[in-house]
Amino acid sequence: MLIVFFLFVGAVVFQLAYYILIFSRLSYSKEPHYEPDGYPPVSIVICAKNEAENLAHNLKVIMIQHYPKFEVIIVNDQSTDNTVEVVADFFKRNDNIRLFNIKPGDKPMPGKKFALKTGVDAAQYDIVVVTDADCKPYSAHWLEHIIGAYVGGTDFVLGYSPYYKHPGVLNKIIRYENVMTAMQYMSFAQAGMPYMGVGRNMSFRKKVFTGWDPSHKSKKVQSGDDDLFVNAKAKGRTTEICTHKDSFTYSEAETTLGAWIRQKARHIGSATHYKFHHKVLLFLFALSDFLFYTTFIVLCIKSFILLFVLLSGFFVVYTKRIVTTRINTKLQQSDLSPWLFILDPLYVVYLFSIFMISLFRPKQEWK
Repeated sequence: MLIVFFLFVGAVVFQLAYYILIFSRLSYSKEPHYEPDGYPPVSIVICAKNEAENLAHNLKVIMIQHYPKFEVIIVNDQSTDNTVEVVADFFKRNDNIRLFNIKPGDKPMPGKKFALKTGVDAAQYDIVVVTDADCKPYSAHWLEHIIGAYVGGTDFVLGYSPYYKHPGVLNKIIRYENVMTAMQYMSFAQAGMPYMGVGRNMSFRKKVFTGWDPSHKSKKVQSGDDDLFVNAKAKGRTTEICTHKDSFTYSEAETTLGAWIRQKARHIGSATHYKFHHKVLLFLFALSDFLFYTTFIVLCIKSFILLFVLLSGFFVVYTKRIVTTRINTKLQQSDLSPWLFILDPLYVVYLFSIFMISLFRPKQEWK
């Protein structure tokens, strides 16, 4: 029982350290308001595989962005639907959209790597913004806010991509996991340790991408190419985040538990290729979160110092609630806050489950 007690104390210390020293940076951050002398031209890159329906809906908002000059590059990754016809229809009405087709047999790298590389290589402008075909910008000011986060020397801007809200517990769990992921990668970026970004909403300078070999560490990884690019090339002094609600890109969450688990299992493989210190920091957070709840339950049943355990547990949960509630509000997910006492333990169960599943998962394509 003494070992369990020391594990509990260690978990308490680590959880408080993460939430107070790291995650509070995001919860108390203020949105910068940069006013560039002139907004630079931008290349938007969208990789699509059988996304005709999503492109038909979401390209509308992208093409009407209130931004001086931008181009949209669609990379059709061997689609078997009518993706080409949908893009061709937009091309008739917009002279700033281009389509690149990847044919069967012309793909030397797995997953989305080659499609992403094809799109960025084709970009005419130095600043590239990437999103997915199933993502819809919240407003016509999406580009304005993402590019507005660039200051002198900025190479990366990490955005946020929430899921649409729908009734049901599963939707809340998925959105909470998404918030927790954003809390981690944005907070660590503010602490000078950027380790990932999401391809649903991210920007970078083309010159940084062209100096990266996407097949170097991830030749067999089917997804997570955007994560690995940020992990390899982003630096604290050259990375900014953008949390203005107009900068968000929304997409639909999975509607079944099985589909969501398969999606997350496919993505988690990229984390094994992060830099060593990033893997250690993320592992310690997940481990301390798991140990906090498990040892707390054990000690509440058998502890001889129950008052200390209860007070320590309450202080950790209260701290997590304050920080997470502020982040939920900032990321337009405030409806999750009343559910935190349920969602946070479920998040720990998710972390443990997805780790175990990933050990035995078969390789899967990105689409």
